[in-house]
Amino acid sequence: MKKSTANKLNMYGSVLSVLNDQQTIWQGIPAFVSAKAAFETKLNLLRVRVTEQLGATTGVAIDKRLRITDLRERMLLVQYALFLLGRATNDVLLRERNSLTKTDLDGLRLNQLAARCAELKQDMDTYGTQLSAYGVTTQILDELIPLLETVSEVNNSTRQAIIKRKGITKSIKDLEHELNELLQVELDRLILVFKQSHSAFFEAYNSARITIDYGSKGSRGDEPLAPAG
Repeated sequence: MKKSTANKLNMYGSVLSVLNDQQTIWQGIPAFVSAKAAFETKLNLLRVRVTEQLGATTGVAIDKRLRITDLRERMLLVQYALFLLGRATNDVLLRERNSLTKTDLDGLRLNQLAARCAELKQDMDTYGTQLSAYGVTTQILDELIPLLETVSEVNNSTRQAIIKRKGITKSIKDLEHELNELLQVELDRLILVFKQSHSAFFEAYNSARITIDYGSKGSRGDEPLAPAG
């Protein structure tokens, strides 16, 4: 979540608290009741969207990291065996294809890793029966093959999660705009009705309308988007 969104959420929440605490003052004014209801509905939706944004890629990222880490460790074992086989049989190309170190594998982007997996799969199909001499059993190969084939699936799930997050981020931006408009166009104007009759409520509302930048030390925050008077 962006810091600016967090700051606005705090301001919106403060405004709503003030309005809820003083409901008996404004509940007899239909326009105020309508504006407050719309504000609360959009604020609740914004809170939902922020929560969705926080979780949109987190679970996918954790799953991706665990799966890729496991895949690389299993690949490394087979690669080393193929490298040694290539060295023993003087197969220069086989040796070069499987000369990647752990650091090399860790540095591959997901699309590069997918290409490497396809290449390793071909070598396993061709030389797999000769790898037992290097401690690589049929079971090890059988467990690795499906992992090699799911790299593209991991890549697609990550891409879909990013697309979803972008959509949520746009929704958050739109809701912030709508909430600001409700404040500036309606509530900031309607609150003036109470400047003389309920000055404490009026001042509390104006204080709540200040957007404070909690990320900056010593900051007094921004003035209300549209001062109420």
